[in-house]
Formats: sequence, C-alpha cells, structure tokens
Amino acid sequence: MAQSADIPVAEPVSKTSHARLAWRTWVPWALVVLAAVIGLVSALNVWVKRQALDTDNWTNASSQLLENDKIRGALSVYLVNQLYENSNVTQRLQQRLPPALDPLAPQISLGLEQVAVRATDQLLARPRVQQLWREANRHAHQLFIGVLNGKKGILVSSGGNVVLNLQPILKQLAEQTGLGGKLEGRLPPDAGKITIMKGNQLEAARKSVKVIRVLSYFLFFLMLALYAAAMWIARGRRRTLLMGAGVSVLAVGLVVLVVRRYAGDYLVNALTTGTDPKDAVNAAWAVGTQLMRNVGINAVIYGLGIMFAAWIAGPARAATWVRRELAPTMRDRPVVLVLIAGPTDAQRIFPLLILFCFAFAGTEVLRRQTAREFPAAGHERVPSGAAG
Repeated sequence: MAQSADIPVAEPVSKTSHARLAWRTWVPWALVVLAAVIGLVSALNVWVKRQALDTDNWTNASSQLLENDKIRGALSVYLVNQLYENSNVTQRLQQRLPPALDPLAPQISLGLEQVAVRATDQLLARPRVQQLWREANRHAHQLFIGVLNGKKGILVSSGGNVVLNLQPILKQLAEQTGLGGKLEGRLPPDAGKITIMKGNQLEAARKSVKVIRVLSYFLFFLMLALYAAAMWIARGRRRTLLMGAGVSVLAVGLVVLVVRRYAGDYLVNALTTGTDPKDAVNAAWAVGTQLMRNVGINAVIYGLGIMFAAWIAGPARAATWVRRELAPTMRDRPVVLVLIAGPTDAQRIFPLLILFCFAFAGTEVLRRQTAREFPAAGHERVPSGAAG
C-alpha cells in the first residue's frame, strides 16, 4: 500500500522535470535563430545607414563611380546630350560653314557628337573635373542630410528637390569642345541637374531615416542579448550552442553576400531597358554596395571565429592537442590579445571595442579551462569532460 501510494506523487514530479528539460533544450536554439534573423536585418540596416546617411562614404563612393570606365562613358553621353539640347549645335555649324555646305550641317553635327562623347570621357578622367564631381556630390548629400534633419529653406534654389548639379562640368565641356560656345546665361535652370529626390518624397524619407537611426543600435544590442540569453539557458551544452551561434552568424554573412549579388541583377533588369547602359548600372550597384559586401565578409569572419572558439574548447583530439601545446604560455604568461580589424568600415571604435571584450572574455575562459586540464607540476589535473 505504501508503494502504491507513492506512485501518484512520483509521476507529476517526473513530468515536471521532463518539461523543464525540454524547455531548456529548444528555447536556446529558438533564441539563436531569432538572433540570426535580427542580425540579418541589422546588417542591412548598418549598410543603409553608413552608405546613404554618411556624407564622407557617399562622396567616396561617388568618386569611385566616376573612376569606372563604364559609368564615365554613360555620364559622357548624358552630358553631351545636355550640351546638344541646350546649345543648338547644328545652327551654330550652319553659321560657320560656307553656304554651299549648310545642308551637311546635321551630318557633321552627328559626327561631332560621337567625337564629343570621347572628348568628354577624357575630360571626366582629369583630376580637376573629378574634383568638381566630388564637390557636387558632397554638396547634394549635405543638402539631403540637412533636409532630413529638419533644416528649412535650404532647397529653395532647386525647387524643393535634392539635385546633383553638374552645370559646372557641362560648362567646362562646352569650353573644351567649342560646341556650345559660352553657355553662361543661356542654360535653362534644369540643364545638367539630376534630381536625386523630389520634394514630395522627403517626408517619407525623414520618417525612414528616423527608423534607421533608432534601429541601428537597438537591433545590434538585441541580437547580442538574445545570444547571451541562449548561452545562459543552455547549461551543460554551451559549447554546442556556441558552435550553433557561429554557424548562424556565418549564415547571416553569406545571405548578405547573396543578396548583394542577386538583388543587383534584379534591380539592373528592373531599372534599365534594352537601350540603357546596363553595364554602367551594374557597375554603379557594385560600387554603391561595397559597404554591404564588407558587412557580409565581416559576418563570415566573425562566424568562423566563433565556430573556431567552440571547436578549440571541445573534446576533439586535435583541439585537446592545441590546448596542451598552448598550456605553458596561457598558464605561465599573460595572453596579449591583438585584434586585427579586417574590412571593418570606417574603423568604428564602438563595435571593435565590443568585439575586443567578447574576444578577451572567450580567451580568458579558454585559459582557465586549459589551466585546469594541464596544470603545472604538482597540481591535480581536471579531466576535460569536467570543464563543461
């Protein structure tokens, strides 16, 4: 009777223990998956913030655009078209040619247009003109950021739009080729000006920028908090979970690189027609997404580093041999940790500091584990399985 009376009491205790064990099994992995998804969103958010909202990065990327042959060729065509549309080259030729050659003016104008495109390409390769391009892009971006930050009255001269003003380059082109003569006072207000964003789009841009700025740090810290919570819950299985976290970070980096690769193809096909210079658009996407590429490569490197940390602390024979070889150094002399930042954009101090802290903490954990497994002479050795 005593034994049968104990049975109903023992059964619910066993179920409770099993439920607690099951909870600690799946929740850490769910947190790792959630952290990886948030990490992907954070990585793309970081790229948008650094590329679109940083004037120096925007200006540097714009300078690289003009250094590309395909982009410079497309810009040359645009500038020559603007020159022809606003200077009536055919009429100017008829004024200079003998009367008998007036009927040939349209054909000569067409031939000169091709020559002008090549001359413009050479002109755009000159340092002085590239500096004008750089200043035009910097000025346009500063206006853009000023409007997003709430400054009023700074876009009056451009009709309330954010524009890239290439009129100084267009005037130099006219002087160099002689096709347009003196364009001063004869150019319409919109000649050589590329609209980056219209005034009716600025309010939506302001809201988007506010969200991007708020999320840039929030998502990063939320991702770290989820990984930390997963490690705290997964007692007894932390090495396995650390390996999983490394795989998830590696996967995020690979996804970012895949998005850069195939999103570019999609956008180029969507934004161009059969007559548009797809090579130039493709090159512009490649230059504009270099920071995205760097973010993806960073994630891949960090993921591999986390996986290596999980492996070297594990029971594998090769990992144990490495710890044994490192034991005298790690036990008897302080470990100096040097972090070499790879393609870390703009050498951001704050992320590097966080990375240093995690790397230092991980190295200290490995040092203590190695000291327990391979103690100095006269000290008792702790089996590797007891290191947890």
